[in-house]
Amino acid sequence: MQDAGHLTALNPGGFDEDVGVSMTMRKEGDRDHRATEAAPATSAGSPPVASSPLSVGAVSQSLKTFIPFSVSLDHLPSAAAQQQQHQQQENYLSSDSAHTTENEDSEGSSRASSNRDDGERGYEEREIGTQTSLNSKALRGMAQDEEGRPAFGEGDDPPGAPNFQGGDHVDPAELAEDAVRDRAVRNRAASSSFSSDRSGTETSGGDSEDYYVDNPTPQIIPPPVETGAVGEKHVIVMVGLPARGKTHMARRLARYLAFFHGARTKVFNVGEYRRQHMSNKQCSSDFFDHKVEKNKNLRATFAKMAMDDMIQFLYEDHAQQQIIKVESRENLEGGSGGIGGSGVEGAGGAGQPGGLSQRETRIKNQQKGVDSGKVAFFDATNTTKARRKWICSQLEGLPLKIIFIESICTDEATIEKNIWDSKVTLPDYDHLRKKREKAYNDFKQRIANYEKVYQKVDEDNLSWVKLINNGQKVVINRIHGFLPMKMVQFLTNIHAFPHSFYLSRHGQSEYNRYLKIGGDSGLTELGEQYALDLGKFAEEKICVDQETGQPRAARLWTSSLVRTVQTARHIPHPTVAHPETGTREWIQMDHRIYRSLDELYAGVCDGMTYEEIEQLYPEDFKRRQEDKFNYRYPRGESYLDILSRLDPLVMEMESYREPLLIVGHQAVLRLLYGYFIGKKREDCPRLSIPLNTVIKLTPRTYDCEEERISLSHDISQDDGQKEPPSH
Repeated sequence: MQDAGHLTALNPGGFDEDVGVSMTMRKEGDRDHRATEAAPATSAGSPPVASSPLSVGAVSQSLKTFIPFSVSLDHLPSAAAQQQQHQQQENYLSSDSAHTTENEDSEGSSRASSNRDDGERGYEEREIGTQTSLNSKALRGMAQDEEGRPAFGEGDDPPGAPNFQGGDHVDPAELAEDAVRDRAVRNRAASSSFSSDRSGTETSGGDSEDYYVDNPTPQIIPPPVETGAVGEKHVIVMVGLPARGKTHMARRLARYLAFFHGARTKVFNVGEYRRQHMSNKQCSSDFFDHKVEKNKNLRATFAKMAMDDMIQFLYEDHAQQQIIKVESRENLEGGSGGIGGSGVEGAGGAGQPGGLSQRETRIKNQQKGVDSGKVAFFDATNTTKARRKWICSQLEGLPLKIIFIESICTDEATIEKNIWDSKVTLPDYDHLRKKREKAYNDFKQRIANYEKVYQKVDEDNLSWVKLINNGQKVVINRIHGFLPMKMVQFLTNIHAFPHSFYLSRHGQSEYNRYLKIGGDSGLTELGEQYALDLGKFAEEKICVDQETGQPRAARLWTSSLVRTVQTARHIPHPTVAHPETGTREWIQMDHRIYRSLDELYAGVCDGMTYEEIEQLYPEDFKRRQEDKFNYRYPRGESYLDILSRLDPLVMEMESYREPLLIVGHQAVLRLLYGYFIGKKREDCPRLSIPLNTVIKLTPRTYDCEEERISLSHDISQDDGQKEPPSH
């Protein structure tokens, strides 16, 4: 076998990764179990090496041969120190075999030295990740002397390996299987250590200076963190009569794609352009009469303004400007073709693909761009086939996908409620604040003007989604691809009915008291008091309609951790009338436990205080301060990781019409709160989610109402999340 000496050195003393202690060695006929650390067997062509205790430094040097050693470069020894250490190791390993027959005092000294190294070994084990343990049979087969004979005596076990009674016969095929298994363990260890830094977040891992990779053409720029919306750009065109929830859908969908899939989204509402150029009094229902040609042309002008800005958003960004600069410089240097050359547009240049001119090729490259994660929303009524045909003509030839989303509502009660909730309060009716009835009638007339020319989407050659009565029925045509299907899934869950979410952290836990992060501790006495207060609040405020005083159906979610389950245990669960069927079959606050709501896992830092993390992992602590959203704890999670497990839960939340109470944890609730309130996801790790407080959120079309209710004013707010004052 190749590199037998190195492979054996990887397992000093027969280290067992599950037990975590050195395995004992027996000599034939000797019943005493001597706990010694074995020296590595030598490779072929080298004299046998006797068993000697290896230092932690020697083990580390051997491990570096196989595993990208995850220690910061700042902690690596200098080249001179490494050379000196390497020389000492060679002298040490070539010592006489007589060292193995030390007296009992020498063995005691060796054990004492081993105990002194426990702290250092424990730290290095955490940094290395996976300890590789070699099978004793494989060791016996790999270690040979210079004549090809086994380096161990006939019938003897390798130093540091457990004794196999009965003189086991070693099958060559068995040795090969053991070697393959051991190699797989080493590969997994190396892959685990190396992949931690390639996941888009920062960890304590890193490649050692001694680990050489033959990589002459490396990837200079790492993949972007926001990778959810890769592929073609998308334009979402809203279609429908006024007061059908088009703007609500567009804004909610844009928010979802940006927050959970990293897409760069923007809504272009044609009505906003109209308000910028016309006064409120000019925007009465008469302006939307399609028989008045002047007003029709003005509306078309505002639509063109929105279209131009949308195209600029999709294709003109910082990266695109850099491409334009480079190509302009190349054209000037070339002196021919395109704008800076012969001045002949459309003249096919030599070597141009498809006979395109240099100018056409340059424009095509500019359009392709480097930022493909953009979704633009063209928000208007777009009620006629002529308008939809015009939109397609404006975007013709651009590398993007166009999807039409039509909202149809036949429920008059829903339309009436939507007008009163969101339309009479539009800026169009600021001058009628004290005359809401007049504003209502004017908006009803606006709807009537659009109904005269409304043509439903039925073009077979277009990609479209038809949502009928808030998603009760959904029809899709020519929809395919990851992002479009995620849009459809999201749109089938949202609705325009107002509903509230109540977010609460668990009561104070034992780890909160000691300022520790993570863990799965129970509540303190103060935490138990908050649990009682929360149960009373849920019964009196969440489960009762505050306008009618009648019971209303409500829901309850918690994580799977002890402290959240204990916090929710005092909430009553009576049976009330089902909100849809009217029968008494709804279990009030039926407790659902989701592991996806568990707190951010801190990995090796679980159960530590921030002061301890700063002392033990100073560089990790610094990186976390610089970028809390993308930072991943060693063998733990980042905020970005939590998003992937919250995505399906948010879909579920959007579909509910009943109030929902979530008893969770700070990191998870920060993301949920930031999503509904409209914060950038990178800013969520520093949002305030205090203990003993219920946060009520009511999403609306243009904003989100927020109310914070403190239930226990006298209970300490110490929660274990306070970082050192200097940071």
